[in-house]
Formats: sequence, C-alpha cells, structure tokens
Amino acid sequence: MKKALPFLLLLVLILIGFSLFFGLYEVKFFSSRATVSQASFSIDNSYVFVTPLQARANGQEKIRVTVFILNNQGLGVLGKKVFLAPNAALNIESIQGLTDSYGKAYFDVSASRAGEYYLEVKADDTALTQKAHLSFN
Repeated sequence: MKKALPFLLLLVLILIGFSLFFGLYEVKFFSSRATVSQASFSIDNSYVFVTPLQARANGQEKIRVTVFILNNQGLGVLGKKVFLAPNAALNIESIQGLTDSYGKAYFDVSASRAGEYYLEVKADDTALTQKAHLSFN
C-alpha cells in the first residue's frame, strides 16, 4: 500500500501535466479559423459559379450566382460590395451583396426571355476576370 500511493500520486501529476500542456496547445493553435482579410483581394483568385446551369425563361425559375472574393492566399475577404452588371432582360435580386467572412456573396437571377447571358461581376468597382454565364430556355 505504501509503494502504491507514491506511484498513484506520480501518475496523477503526469496526467495533469499532459492535460495542461495539450489544453494550452489547443487554445493557442486551434481556437479559431484562419485570419479573415478585409484589405485587398485577388481578381484572378476570386471566382463565380452558377447553379443550376440553366433554367426556364418564365420569370419564375431562378439561377443562383455565387461569388467568392478571395485574397492571394485563398482566404475570404470580408466586407466587399459585389454586384452584377445590369441587363434589361434579366431580373437580378441581390440576396447578399456584401461578402461575409468566407468572401461569399450571392444573387438570384430570373429572365422572361430565352437566351444566354454573360454578366460582368464587380467587387468594389473592380471587374473580376470570370463572368457569370447564365442560360435561360
């Protein structure tokens, strides 16, 4: 019994030491996601995609245009004003025109006339290299 008590005390101290070390390690290194940038963004690294690829031109069906504004490291840029170039044949509804912490902004677009449309996307008055390709039939 006398030999077991120091052994148990030593085991408890080792467990407490490991718990403190790994607890502090996780708080320091894993407590949050990567830093969100609010400064510059990369027009070549930012991208646009549409879903679904086509819709009926009945004024009811919508195509969602999602835009990701990213910096050179691929991190989302917060607080950038994004807009799609206006087109008289399209009804563009801004769902979230200001980018969130992931750099995401999105829009719903419908049309009453069939056709293929290429919309220019701008973030803070800077045009992205990629355009939104919308197809209504």
